[in-house]
Amino acid sequence: MEVVFAYQSLNSSSRLDHGLSASTRQRFQRSAHNMLSRKYPAQGGALRYPYSEVVPGDEALQGPAELLPLAGEGYLQRNPKKRRRSDDDDDPGPQHKKRKLLSAEDEMLSMVQGKARNIYQLAHRVFGLKCSLIVLGELDSGHQDWEAISAAAGDRIHSSVQAKACQCFSSHSFTPDSQFVAEGVGWCAFRCSGVLAVFVHVPNAQAKSVTSGKKFYQDIKNVLLQAQNGGVADVVMGDTNQSRDSFSAEVISAGTGWDFLDGHASGREITTPDTFSPQALSHGGTNSADSKKYDVALYNTDTVKNLTVEYISRLSFLPQSSAAYTDHMGLLVKVEKKSGEG
Repeated sequence: MEVVFAYQSLNSSSRLDHGLSASTRQRFQRSAHNMLSRKYPAQGGALRYPYSEVVPGDEALQGPAELLPLAGEGYLQRNPKKRRRSDDDDDPGPQHKKRKLLSAEDEMLSMVQGKARNIYQLAHRVFGLKCSLIVLGELDSGHQDWEAISAAAGDRIHSSVQAKACQCFSSHSFTPDSQFVAEGVGWCAFRCSGVLAVFVHVPNAQAKSVTSGKKFYQDIKNVLLQAQNGGVADVVMGDTNQSRDSFSAEVISAGTGWDFLDGHASGREITTPDTFSPQALSHGGTNSADSKKYDVALYNTDTVKNLTVEYISRLSFLPQSSAAYTDHMGLLVKVEKKSGEG
């Protein structure tokens, strides 16, 4: 049995309000877009796969991808430079600013919907399989602002709601196979077709110190072993904020006593199959500066035979172009458990 999962974090603020405004045109999202607009040539950009409003989003759809070039540097800038007003300009007062903000929020909602659709189609193209579960970090899709994403991402399985928008998780699927298991600050866990997967957005305080990192994963293990449908974790994936490439494998293994390895070997090129460039293009990292490998997927060597990892770009879709909808790359993984496990 092979199971496919996806994870990607939004760039949300520490606001207590979990609505669209907390995730719209945030600092690192803007920084990522500007970096990518410089990195990709004019003939490159995001690949938008076919989708249909009348079939479930996880069904494979035939057809070529549409290439959408990146919007220019500064596109996501919150306060563009003032231009000289003409006699025909509307009064740029408070209502004008409010309309502009609402328009940016509508655009953000559309980009999250478009990205979810694309992830399901990407799974078919790279693995030939349906994606069973998408987990979105820094998102509370139970908030009324986000209700519309279920049509694109699938039914909401569970929202892990914390105080701040940047601490939340939401999980979506078109199948009934995934079961919520447990959660805590910085993580949530699901079981799907015999695979126990832990999705993380590790707080910075636990991401830099070996002692704190070990304690973070030790606590997760203790909860999983006591939870209904819990047990031994097979996969840990998400935004680890790790200080070096080998950090997460070391602290997970030390903290849990389970031997974990990174499914995307150190030194292997980081590429995104949902983008196109006429020249070979690889990335130096998964964060907004393209410099640090924060987003990783790791597997338990005792229970998992193979973990195949592909990275998901930070880009989503505008009507005629593409832009960063978040600051970090996402992860698309195929898990194959060992015979007799699960």
